[in-house]
Amino acid sequence: MRPALIAILCLLTFAPAAGAASIAYVDGGEVWLSSLDGTQKVRLATPVVNSEGATEKWLAVAASDSGRIVAARNVPGRIARFSWFKVWEPDGTSTVEGPLNAPSGWAVYVYPLGFDLTADGRHMVYGYSNSGSCCPISFGRGTYVRPVTNSSLDPIAVSGQEAPTLLGNRVIAHSGATVNVQTTAATTYGTDFTPWIDVSATGLEIRRTDLAANGQLAALELEQWNGGAQTIGKIAVVSTQGVDQAPTFAVDCFLPASGIAKDASLSADATRIAWTDAQGLKVAGAPASAGDPCALTSAPVVISPTASAQGAIGGANVAAFLPASPPAPPPTGGQPPGTAPVATLPKKVTTTALAGTKGVPIKVKVARAGKVKISGTVPAKVLGRKGKPVVVATGSATAKRAGTVTVRVRLTAAARKKPKRLKGARLTLRVSHGGLTATKRVTLR
Repeated sequence: MRPALIAILCLLTFAPAAGAASIAYVDGGEVWLSSLDGTQKVRLATPVVNSEGATEKWLAVAASDSGRIVAARNVPGRIARFSWFKVWEPDGTSTVEGPLNAPSGWAVYVYPLGFDLTADGRHMVYGYSNSGSCCPISFGRGTYVRPVTNSSLDPIAVSGQEAPTLLGNRVIAHSGATVNVQTTAATTYGTDFTPWIDVSATGLEIRRTDLAANGQLAALELEQWNGGAQTIGKIAVVSTQGVDQAPTFAVDCFLPASGIAKDASLSADATRIAWTDAQGLKVAGAPASAGDPCALTSAPVVISPTASAQGAIGGANVAAFLPASPPAPPPTGGQPPGTAPVATLPKKVTTTALAGTKGVPIKVKVARAGKVKISGTVPAKVLGRKGKPVVVATGSATAKRAGTVTVRVRLTAAARKKPKRLKGARLTLRVSHGGLTATKRVTLR
């Protein structure tokens, strides 16, 4: 059965966007990021204990086509003006956070009701429903718009336009039963809107709308409440030609859902759709026909059965947020990078061998290629001197790869003149490679 929708369109231009790579969501007060098939997942943030000792849980998340992610947190049940937000960049870093604030003047603040980022991730919008003190009690509903920076300046309020989403940098929101589009000449901060879709004929209330960045698909969240409890939650999916023409209705159906369906999110290329229902957060292939209920192009995958906030499909690459891989094992015969060289001496080291043209061969095990140097010292008194130990033997070789290299150590010219003094002396060998050193001691024979 087709949703009865009357489309009133305005001119809206936008740049096409690439397909989505991931979905961000809130689960148990934590922020998570998952691939669309659910095979890769990473936790971005856990609840935060503030300076008062209260635990602030993550309550909402938004993801941009450019890969930027923003999440908001607060102590559950606390007034929304105490909310805080944090940003994750596409490369996995996080350096921006600040207050998710609102202008003063109200007694009770409720937001974010709808939370989204512009395609470039530079601005964010979040819906509000505020009230004053009596009497009489005044109410204010609309959308806040602000840059995604750590500025504490108040956002701009766009009154009357509720539960916003974004198409590029333009706000899509509703007023009453009508979904409205920010006019072509407006910026994200503009207050001029044009009616786009009237859902009053469905007999249900509009909760929120989402649009694919390429303008080819729209998802409308419809609901009904009775005595403070939600009794109906449906998501209508409609094909569009951007929003400067009437919908084609080539796709025109309700998503097959378990219980109440809400929190729709479309991929930038209109090929995937996410939503939550009684079975959790799901991602499926978007419908491509008008059969009702929607004939999904791929079966739903449950990303999380306990997700508590809208899943936001965006351009972030999950791999950029995964923990770094462990270092590769060392090559055969080598040592782990960063380890000191290991020298193996002959059973006997004699002054005669050290004085010979071939010297004494010492095997040194190294972790990588590079120059290996050995210097041997004896106490100064052995040579009738005073002060620091005297270098009496040296040698060097170049390791072409990790493994074992042979260094031939010979007496210095000065030491060769006094070989008899060296017999019985304690020789200290200092082995150096790649900025690391090791020592060996041996009694000369």
